[in-house]
Amino acid sequence: MNRNFFIAIVCALAAAACGSKVPRKNSAPASATGLSVEQLSMSEARLSWSGPSENVTGWWVYLRSESDGFHVAPLNDDPLPASAREHVFGGLVKGKTYSLGVQALGKDMNSAIEYVEFAITEPSEEPVEESIDPSGESSDPSGESDDPSEPFSVTVDVAGRTVLLSGKSTKGEDLSIGLATVSANKTVQIDTYTIGNESFKSCTDWVGPWNMRTVATTSQTEKAWGFTGGWHGSNGDGTGDPTAVTESIVVTVDGEQVTSGTFTAREASCTVYNKVEAANTKFADAKRFTIDETVTYTFKGGRLYVRMEATAREDLNVTLYYGMQIANGFCNKFSFTTEDGSTTESGESYFAKGIVRDMTGYSAGGHCVVAHLDDEGLGTYSLATPAYSALTQYYGVNNGKGYYMLIGDKDGSSKSFRFKKDVTIYWSGYYEFR
Repeated sequence: MNRNFFIAIVCALAAAACGSKVPRKNSAPASATGLSVEQLSMSEARLSWSGPSENVTGWWVYLRSESDGFHVAPLNDDPLPASAREHVFGGLVKGKTYSLGVQALGKDMNSAIEYVEFAITEPSEEPVEESIDPSGESSDPSGESDDPSEPFSVTVDVAGRTVLLSGKSTKGEDLSIGLATVSANKTVQIDTYTIGNESFKSCTDWVGPWNMRTVATTSQTEKAWGFTGGWHGSNGDGTGDPTAVTESIVVTVDGEQVTSGTFTAREASCTVYNKVEAANTKFADAKRFTIDETVTYTFKGGRLYVRMEATAREDLNVTLYYGMQIANGFCNKFSFTTEDGSTTESGESYFAKGIVRDMTGYSAGGHCVVAHLDDEGLGTYSLATPAYSALTQYYGVNNGKGYYMLIGDKDGSSKSFRFKKDVTIYWSGYYEFR
């Protein structure tokens, strides 16, 4: 055979081989969305969902009670058909909270499991028709409506900068929350809480620190990095010199300002006035405060409402800001509930997609903390990465921490936010301990 002809054949075969496409496996189908639950009776409920049809071969459904572990087996022996978009769960018991879940099955991979919480409740009674007083006056001789908030005890020491709130949780458990000067900064933050028979002492911040630098150059080029404010000192972690200060606190009980004593209240607020340095203004001759931060904690109805407002004292570049957090030291898993009602869970470091409104941290001992973020201010996520809106990081066994992502991203790789002088930004939400 002619040598050149032989080489040509070999090259042609090689080219054909390189050009042939290896069949690719199908990717996992998208997860179900729009989960909703309808109670059918005192023992049955219907779970409905929306979801993709592409790559879906069927559906597993899951039922997990409060006493079950994190992972449970599918409830159905055989998958529901691909066309299914609802399932009726039976055998439910009044007074128990369940997680109803659904998972899309694919040819090679399955989607994540999406959960929604549900509890059987008594059907509401027919409303009683009230007679109308032709005079137009209220039938209540006092002219006042009952306040649904449970009274609680609040012990105040403004000089010592401590506030202790003692009452009931939204579920009726004994609950106490202590605010005090903590961290390297000695700023007033959440220090302790006790729910039922479990107690926790903070070792990190709940209202997040700042990763920011001034636009104006300073003499600080070395060590001018890391977080400031919150729990973080000049070393970028929980150590070093203070990077923030609490100038004052103001406490009100049912609208009246108080300075010391123990009171019975239906609503109590502690407003904390802080000043915070930037990463390049925390040392030596460059040391100066760059934002005024006001954090207001309001306890009522078993919840601790929080509002943070920050005003820039000069132009800043904010690279990363979490805002609302759930402290680590007790969490062995987290759940995230988005605006459409879908819930995902994780027992490891995790990035939660979608618009998360409720982040819940669970302890091994049985209690949980819900951090609800309102849809306003930084809570619209307009300054944050679109890739995720909340995340968890684990620093050891039962040592997870939950973060909302309000400015930038975790790695500081997104475009920074130019925080202009005299501009005020804010977020609001509440903590529910139960």
